[in-house]
Order: sequence, then structure tokens, then C-alpha cells
Amino acid sequence: MRQVPKRLRMNPTGMDFAQRGRVAHPGPCTSRERRFRMAAVAVLALFWVGVVIYRLVGLQINDASRWQDWALKQHESEIQVASERGAITDRNNRLLAISVPAISVYARPRALAERRTDKELIKSLATILDLPEKSIRTQLAQDKPFLWLARQVPREMGEEIDALKLASVGYVLESRRYYPYGRAASTLIGKVGTDGIGLSGVERSFNEQLAADEMKSRFVRDALGNRIQAEDGLHEFEPPQGESLQLTIDANIQMIMDEELEAGRLSAKARSAMAVMIDSETGEILSMSQSPQADFNKKTDLDPRFLRNFLAETVYEPGSTIKPMVMAAALELGVAKANEVVDCEHGRLVFARHVINDVHPYDQITFRDVLVRSSNIGMTKLGIRLGAQRLHSYLSSFGFGTASGLALPGESRGLLRSVDKWAQVDIATHSYGQGFAVTPLQMVRAVASLANGGRVPSLRVVRSDTAFESRRVVSERSAQLVRDMLFDVVEDKHGTGKQAKVDGIRVGGKTGTAQKPRKDGRGYDPGKYIASFVGFADGSALGVRQMPTMIVIIDEPNTDTIYGGTLAAPVFKRIMQRSMAYLSMRDQSLPLVTTPPEPSKLGQVSL
Repeated sequence: MRQVPKRLRMNPTGMDFAQRGRVAHPGPCTSRERRFRMAAVAVLALFWVGVVIYRLVGLQINDASRWQDWALKQHESEIQVASERGAITDRNNRLLAISVPAISVYARPRALAERRTDKELIKSLATILDLPEKSIRTQLAQDKPFLWLARQVPREMGEEIDALKLASVGYVLESRRYYPYGRAASTLIGKVGTDGIGLSGVERSFNEQLAADEMKSRFVRDALGNRIQAEDGLHEFEPPQGESLQLTIDANIQMIMDEELEAGRLSAKARSAMAVMIDSETGEILSMSQSPQADFNKKTDLDPRFLRNFLAETVYEPGSTIKPMVMAAALELGVAKANEVVDCEHGRLVFARHVINDVHPYDQITFRDVLVRSSNIGMTKLGIRLGAQRLHSYLSSFGFGTASGLALPGESRGLLRSVDKWAQVDIATHSYGQGFAVTPLQMVRAVASLANGGRVPSLRVVRSDTAFESRRVVSERSAQLVRDMLFDVVEDKHGTGKQAKVDGIRVGGKTGTAQKPRKDGRGYDPGKYIASFVGFADGSALGVRQMPTMIVIIDEPNTDTIYGGTLAAPVFKRIMQRSMAYLSMRDQSLPLVTTPPEPSKLGQVSL
């Protein structure tokens, strides 16, 4: 190729192409500029490395526990379950309440997704848990991460739940309360909630002693929330256990009372019935019952009224059952003598512009007969002799107006107004049991003081090694005089309590029939009465060391008769007859029943 002359390769500017290229591009950076750029890049890189290291230190060291907890919350669940409560036993160490293993079945509706509406699954769960399909369907339809399908059901159901092979339906092991004697003393013992906390009765009053430390079950979940592993073992673990509690009641006497009281309520067609028996000397509760009452082993018996102990809560006008205490006060102060004759005005007396009547009119009778025949007029004259101040003082000394000290939930103090609020007629009405209110526990405690020689015992329902407490209210002589009168109430042909008589032992007591006040407190509710009998039994002829005192109350009977002597006294007789037969065998060291016996026919035991 022919070369072009150099001059021809010159552009019009006079520079060749090589020179023009060098002028179009800047020259290389200086050494100083290069170092500056490298330093800037290095500083920026170090800054970002520092930021990353700072965050890593914060995440991995400073806030490690926080993020670990967050992760655990995402992968672990913790639910509180019922721990094992301490056992409750009777005075002879028979089990009245015990915690037994059970399972609680749960579901995770969100994790079940479309299976929440699976008819076969719903039917299977309903069959296993013995629940309506509608109930299962309603629960699974809820948009919740967790819910209980059934609490504290038999452990056998767990195998059937496992057979479903569903990670989102499972169960945990916990304890449930079981009552070996069923309904026996259920109101006194009380009920425990599904969380293991006492709701009523002794279970509530002594919850701190019976309850164990809080127990929680933890399990690991996968990313979908399904349980994949139980940390504490689902089928084998040792739950914390509370302390045991020994009551003063006797399970055998309790079952006798429960059976006879229910029979008496049904016979009288009454709204309810109540009874409590105590040891007259020690004040220990031997049995306490109300009818109807619940069997807390059955989930159907969940009526709120079964959580109330009406023997501690009920207040009522005592009627004639107050007369022995007023008589004891009069004898103690010397304002009357047992054989002193008093005019009972042929059944009608005007006092403080009020007319006082006797059911049966009497003229001249002794104060002994005033109590035996239950004369309101004779008692009014005793009250007048005592005067308002002394009458009020002795009623208070016998324990009326103050709680019994059993510390049962809802226990009432009764109603005994201060004497400065009395009208003149209150001297009469308080003498024969109207115008103030008592509880069954107060009444049985007061009569026990006459049975034991004049000392008001402190009631107790829990066995204790501490000495029994009592305080003297009247002398032993005055108590003996009234006690003999109360024996005559049952044994005398004119006595009102003849139907409480038990062959082979001596029974003393007093009948009572009282009207029920209106709910608004204005007057009395026509046709509504409380029939009662309170008394004691001397079983020394049978070798029984105890002298039990008992009260039986029939509330709102619906029969041709309303009187305590015809409704409550026969129930008292049957309970005391069978109880004394049992106590005589026990005190003679014969074999005792250690398991709940079959209910016997009424009146089968004879002395």
C-alpha cells in the first residue's frame, strides 16, 4: 500500500491524529489524588463494618436473652394446668376428697385450617369426648390459636385422641378432684375449679394449705404452630402436691344424715332441709348436711346454690327453740324456779298493746311445764322478770349475734339488735324466739352448752392437736335443770318432742315452729314456715362416750302440718338412732366400714 505523505495526514488544525487523541483524554491522576480516594473508600468500608459489628454485638450479646425469649415464644407454648391438691379425710382417715390424674384436650383451630369443618373429624371428637357435635363444631369454628375442647376428662380418652394423629389436637396431663363419697358433705367440703382453686366450702377456706405450687405444661411447636414435642412429658410426671387436711366429721354418720335428711325433705315436700351434729363437749362437727345437695363428681350438678353452705349462711327466727336458753338465764339469775307455778292466762295475754297467744291454752302450770309444753305466755313472763338488758346479755353470751368461728365462706352473724333499739314488746318476742335471727350453727352450739354442763364450745371442723376451747355461760346446776326439762320435752306425755324419742337411749330437745319474714322485711309471709328440732342424746347405756347435739330444720314444708314436733323430730330420731348404733359399735372396737356402704332402708337399724 502506498504511504500517504506525512503532510497529507495533517488535519486542518495542524495536528496529526495521534496528537489530537492525547489532547481529548485527561492525563493520569497524581499520586496524592490516588491516596485520597483509597483512604475515603477505606474509611467508608470501616464505618459499615463497625455498624454491622455493633448490631451483631447488640443482637448476639446485649439483647441475646430478649431474642431467645422471642424465639421460644414462637416455638414453645406454656399453659397452666391443675396441680395435685392435698387429700381431705374424715376423722378416721377415710378419703373424702382426692386428686386423681386426668387429661385436658385442646385444639388449635387456625392450624387445622380446612379440617375445622371436616364432618368426620368433628364426629370423632364428639364421640371421644362425649360432647354434642354442635359444641365441637362451634369451638373449632373460632378464629383462635388455642382453645380447650374438654378439661379434666378420663385418661383413657388420650389413646383415642392419639389415634387421630393430628398435631393440632392433643392433650396435657393434669389433676382433677374426685370425691369418693359422692354427695356426702359436698357442701361442707366444697368444689374445686378446673384451674385447681377451691371455689367453696373447706376447699376454699383452706385453699392455701390444700393447693400445690402452680403447675404449667410446656411443649414445642413447629412453624405452623403444631405441637411436636412435650418438654415435661405428657404421660409421666410428678405434679406438685398440696398438704392434706383432716376434718372432724365422721363419714359414716355423714352418710346416715344425708340419707335421712333427704327422705325427710321429700316426705315434707319442703323447699330444703338442713342438719348439723356436733360433739357437745369438744364442739367438733360430726356431720353437716343440706338437702338437696350436689355430687361434684358429676358435671351436671353445677347449680350455683350448691356452692353455698346454708347452715352457715341461713338466718331465721328460732321460734320456741330459743326457750331453753332463756329458761337457763332465768334460773341462773334466780328470777324463777323450776317448780314455781305461773299463770298462763288461759292462752291469751295482752302485753305492750300486743296480744300474745298459746297454741294450747293453759292456766296454772310450773315453769318446768312452760318449757315442756312450750308456752309463749309463760316465757313472756320470764322475759319480763329478766328485763331487756339481762335478756339481751344472756342471748349474746350464748353466742347469738356472733359468728361461730368456723371460717366457712359466707358465714352470717345472725341478727341481734342492741338493747337500746328494742321496743317494749321485744322483751316478750325475744323470750319465745321472734324479732331476731340466728343461724343453725349458733343454735346447735347454744343447746350443746346445756348438754355439756353450761359451757359454750368453740366449733371446729378441722382436726387439731390444740386444746378444746369453751367458756362458761351458766352454772352446771342451771344447765342440769334445763337439761332435765329437755328430756321431759321428749319423754313427758305433754311434751312437744315425743316423736324424737329413741328406744334404749335418752333424748332431750326442743321443738320450734317459726314464720318466715317477707323479703321486704315487713311482716311475715303467709304459709311459709320453718319447722325445727334441736336436741342431744345420752348414749351411755350403749357405751357411747360422746353426747352429740344436733339440729334438724325443714324449710317451707308443704304438708298438712307445719310443726317441728311432727316434721323435724322424726328425722332427728332416725338420724340419731342409726348414728348411736354406729357409735356404740365403734366404741366397742368392732370392725368399721372403710368404704362407702350401700344406702340402707329407712329405720333398718334398731337399738
